[in-house]
Amino acid sequence: MGWKHIVASSAATGAILAIFILGVFVLAEIDPGSFAGLCGGFFALSALSAYIANEISKWAGWPEIGLKILIPVAFFTSIIPLFGPIFGLPNNEPITLVTVVLFGAVGGAFWSIPFAGRAFYNERKTTQIVDSSTPVSVILTESE
Repeated sequence: MGWKHIVASSAATGAILAIFILGVFVLAEIDPGSFAGLCGGFFALSALSAYIANEISKWAGWPEIGLKILIPVAFFTSIIPLFGPIFGLPNNEPITLVTVVLFGAVGGAFWSIPFAGRAFYNERKTTQIVDSSTPVSVILTESE
């Protein structure tokens, strides 16, 4: 699981989440009824978008990014870059809706930075061990 795949899958999760939120709360004008209903709806849409992005990456043959990464990314994306613009939409023009989807994609990529950084660090640590000046045959005989 590379850091580039984490960022790409998280951006896709954010875009899918934005499409779902726009479809449910803006275009269909479904009223959540309460703040708890709104939070529950956002969390359910976050989990659904993470699951769909995970299935798309499996279908495309990319490395699978776990739901342990995608669900928190989707949830934070629903709060920070999407919550404000959704309730402050000036209109339902297509360019406005596309802008919100782009906010979701950028937010998903932003919230994946801690996970991608950890994967990048782990990849570099593994690469440094293998790329040392010691021949591979020596490493194999010493570890046995």
